[in-house]
Amino acid sequence: MFKVLAITFSGIALGYLLRRMAWLGHLGRSITYTIWLLLLFFGLQVGANEQVVNNLGTLGVKALEISVAGVLGSCVVAWILLKCFFRNGVFGTTSGTRDEGNGAEVEKRGVMDTLMGFIVVAFFAVGCVAGWLGLFPASLTDGDFSMYVLYALMIQVGMSIGSDKKLKEILCSLRPKLLLLPLGTIVGTLIFVAAASPFIGGIILPDSLAVGAGFGYYSLSSVLITQIKETTAGASFAAQLGTVALMANIMREVITLLFAPAICRVFGKLAPISTGGATSMDSTLPVITSVCGKEMVFISIFHGVLVDFSVPFLVTFFASL
Repeated sequence: MFKVLAITFSGIALGYLLRRMAWLGHLGRSITYTIWLLLLFFGLQVGANEQVVNNLGTLGVKALEISVAGVLGSCVVAWILLKCFFRNGVFGTTSGTRDEGNGAEVEKRGVMDTLMGFIVVAFFAVGCVAGWLGLFPASLTDGDFSMYVLYALMIQVGMSIGSDKKLKEILCSLRPKLLLLPLGTIVGTLIFVAAASPFIGGIILPDSLAVGAGFGYYSLSSVLITQIKETTAGASFAAQLGTVALMANIMREVITLLFAPAICRVFGKLAPISTGGATSMDSTLPVITSVCGKEMVFISIFHGVLVDFSVPFLVTFFASL
């Protein structure tokens, strides 16, 4: 977490120092290509994970139900916050975000966002199939290589932010009530997961909440749940619930990466940040920035840090019940 944040803020500082350089104007295209590459390697990891692939038929359905419930809860609460507390925009102006442009520009942007969604799905799907078939060496599917791609992406995003002429204005516009967003993400996710729990066979309410409380942080939440449940419910059940946690939180991240444009159009510009959960400060940040505007990046990082901080406490609490 801290390494990713350090790289991002280093990129912001570098972008600010080099803000007069003309080539920084081409960073948007470079960021897009790097996102595609990251999704490809992320798909490789998912496809190569035998625990995920072998349990897609049964545990995958449960994971999907929890993931969709959490995402929907985040979207609804983010929409309520936007309507009740940010009527004049997130930054206290009627625009609050990017200039929407005229009708033709908005329509063109919608078409481009849809096209981008299909491209992202294609890269992720190709990665999953290639990982499942073992077409690439293990060095490309163990997570280290994709982490380096993520680092490259974050420094580009940071440079893009640092070179923005409106950077100072955005920083001065951050307000304490933005604490409502991470709180809303946590509350919305848990309420909707609790509501969906009776329809998820074989998983009781506290366990469903433990899975949902991962907020996209699949590595930590799955490990915590497996360790805690192994001592109370046995190794077999612990492995199954840990797999559900792994898959559900991967799905949350993937849903944000793939459907951020649609989520933004339906629920507003806070919703993609909320659905990103703990990942809104790193892996989903570039997509959030692309869809919602660079002025949302500090809110996204702020949100991700606070939600990330809550994961070990909430997961441990619910898994121990």
